[in-house]
Amino acid sequence: MTQEETAKAETTKAALIRAGLELFGRNGFDATSTRQIAAKAGANISAISYYFGGKENLRLACAEHVAERMAAVSQMALTAPDGIGPQEAAEMLGQIFSGMLQALLLQPDGERISQFILREITQPGPVLDAVYPRFVEPVHKSLCRLWASATGKDAQSEDVKLGVFSAIGQVVYFRIARELVSRRMDWGDPGPDQVADINTVVQNNLRAILRPDKKRN
Repeated sequence: MTQEETAKAETTKAALIRAGLELFGRNGFDATSTRQIAAKAGANISAISYYFGGKENLRLACAEHVAERMAAVSQMALTAPDGIGPQEAAEMLGQIFSGMLQALLLQPDGERISQFILREITQPGPVLDAVYPRFVEPVHKSLCRLWASATGKDAQSEDVKLGVFSAIGQVVYFRIARELVSRRMDWGDPGPDQVADINTVVQNNLRAILRPDKKRN
């Protein structure tokens, strides 16, 4: 395969994944046809079988794409050394959640990714089964270790695990309720300045959660 052919193939695959993310997220897997995906991607319908082996494998490829994007945002947590101090751990958590917010609200594929994630976690199936052990669990465990370092609590405790989920949920809410928030705030389409305002609130909330824990321990 020539360099030009390789580049064309990668472009087609990327377009199919973008289309799959959008249509699977909006309509669900069963209600989305390969014809619809190909039309959305501007590709031949046979390209789905050629590059992915069918619709199910394209769905898994979409999940892998989402996992890679989110893993990149969470890389700081995955590579954080053991034994860091409370202040450094709290600062790292703030940076990670800020990165998640930026990725979901300002990146071009933020909406597609969030819709796809919500669809798959509310209707558990093969995607969640594949992604959970490879991405969700290790990232959550890494965040729990940082949370424990910041608060002095046990990383395996229910309090820490649920605290991490609550912080993630806060960030995700501003993506899924973007239209509602924008209307209430009279923002129009939120840009970097508005996202910075949201991030300030997220960071303040995070510090408020962690601060009482440090006083109790």
